[in-house]
Amino acid sequence: MGLCLSTPSTLSKSNDLYHLDCMSDRKVVLQLERVICFECFFPCTPNPILTHKYHFYRFVVDPHQGSDFLRKLSREFNPGCDVATVIFAGYFDAGGRKIRQVALQQFFLESQHEDQLAFTSDEYDIDFAFQYFMLASNNLVTLESTVDESTMNEPLSHYFINSSHNTFISGAQLFSDSSTESIKRALMHGCRVIELDCYDGGSSGPVVMHNGIATSSITFRSAIKTIYEEAHTTSDYPVIITLDNHCSRKKRDELAQILLQELREKLYVPKESFKRVWPSPAALKGKILIRDKHKVAENFCRCMAKANVSGKLNSTFEFTRTKRCAIHGELVAARVSHSKSSTFPEMNQTPSISVDLRSIVQIDNVKFRTFGSAASGENVFSCSWSEATLLHQTQNAQRDVLCAFTERHILRCYPAGSRIMSGNFDPSMAWSIGAQMVALNFQANDEPIWINRGKYLANGACGFIRKPDYLNNNGLQLLVEPILLLEITVLACSGWDIFLNERNPSMSPDTCICISLSGSKLDTESQMTSVFSSRAQTGPCAQPYYNETFNFQVFEPELSVLLITVYDKSAAWKDRFLAQSSSPVALLRPGIRLVPLYDKFGKYVGDHTATACVVIKVKQSTTRL
Repeated sequence: MGLCLSTPSTLSKSNDLYHLDCMSDRKVVLQLERVICFECFFPCTPNPILTHKYHFYRFVVDPHQGSDFLRKLSREFNPGCDVATVIFAGYFDAGGRKIRQVALQQFFLESQHEDQLAFTSDEYDIDFAFQYFMLASNNLVTLESTVDESTMNEPLSHYFINSSHNTFISGAQLFSDSSTESIKRALMHGCRVIELDCYDGGSSGPVVMHNGIATSSITFRSAIKTIYEEAHTTSDYPVIITLDNHCSRKKRDELAQILLQELREKLYVPKESFKRVWPSPAALKGKILIRDKHKVAENFCRCMAKANVSGKLNSTFEFTRTKRCAIHGELVAARVSHSKSSTFPEMNQTPSISVDLRSIVQIDNVKFRTFGSAASGENVFSCSWSEATLLHQTQNAQRDVLCAFTERHILRCYPAGSRIMSGNFDPSMAWSIGAQMVALNFQANDEPIWINRGKYLANGACGFIRKPDYLNNNGLQLLVEPILLLEITVLACSGWDIFLNERNPSMSPDTCICISLSGSKLDTESQMTSVFSSRAQTGPCAQPYYNETFNFQVFEPELSVLLITVYDKSAAWKDRFLAQSSSPVALLRPGIRLVPLYDKFGKYVGDHTATACVVIKVKQSTTRL
């Protein structure tokens, strides 16, 4: 999963709120590691299996210096499993427990797929080699990825976008508070789509709240100020504000004024009313976009119904066209009335939102009738599906039809209203049909959120990941054979002293580890290790070991996420969650690797003095010719 931040935050005011895994802190520590720990000459290339060739890494200088994770790791392993002999089997002299430099080079080439040139001795004790080369900060299961700028110039509809649902809520849907801190936390966790439920409010202006329930409200202005301040802390790429807009026409004018005043130069104003293609993430760097409902006003519908004497919906009506004037260097719309004869209902004619607000809405959120009409229309748009609608559509429409729709238009999927505790649905189905905005409750810290965090580590954790070609070019083919064969061997664990049962400190956990694939509807499989039990509470004998291998057939490695979850099976009624870690399958590194473990919030497990990890072996082979 890359590095997590359990050191004091340099950018966050509240460690409890941001859990110290925010992407800005992650980048700070990684930059320190480049300078202090090792000089690296590796290119950020895709997974070697997916590109049919190996890539190599060369490290110099001490790989141990500068890593907070490695400094806190106990490095104790159970004597029942001689990890060093398992790792270097076939490469060392079993009698003397020595491995020669030539054999160690061969190990790195064949097992690790790395060109390791930092050897200073002709031979090493295998225990030293394990501690020095394997338990190193450059040996995590994934390395930091960087943004592939060459892929960021396509329309927005070609990308998965890290998205949140009811971003302003701090906890459960019914009784928790609305808070600007919740918005800030989502942005610091890499979120790029913020949802605000807007209502008229009182003398302080429009408010953001969850209507009809016992949640508090915040002012719309305070929410927008927070977004302006934090929008580009972790990523230069655009932030999208999606409005669940329940305001009156008068208050919608006020919404527009607040957006203009508070977002200033960051507000992206569309240059055309009719949108036939989306702008690219690269073109929107440093900008904030507005997404809002677009529907025909009720009074207009009634007028049209009365005028429809002949049964045809043709009429002349007043609608608003935009005239552009410069404000803060952008083109902002002013009201100009214009008459035009048209046929009802055209998407861009009579909005229910005020003209001023409409003029700054880049992404129109509409309802459409059929996939055929969406395909034949000239304009691009977005729409929202509930969890139930997503299930219905995927059960009743072919995947190629759904993918053709999301290749051009933007689809947002959100959790069911029945999830009153702010739980989330599995995002795999939505990602499989190319849904760009899979909106999750970031405050939930549940398994879908862990999977989401793992997925968006890709592409420099910028919040935008280009969809695979077969989802973008309507070239979906029937996937009947797996593309990748993935073998994960869980070897051993370290740092388990931190998992002593808080209610009964004398009871050490009965540990099992679940290895799961998610992210694609074709790749949803879980396998479990045996249960490790020990009478020892601390020390080497308390550290679990397995040396158990699990095989997965991966159909969509570009979508799939590997989730490792650690449980305590000793609980009488329910497995107790201990830790988790998730990574994109496409970024997994072959060989013997360290998996740092995180709590449900995304922070290293443990405290400022101790943490834990799992040592695994990754093997990949492609079925492509």
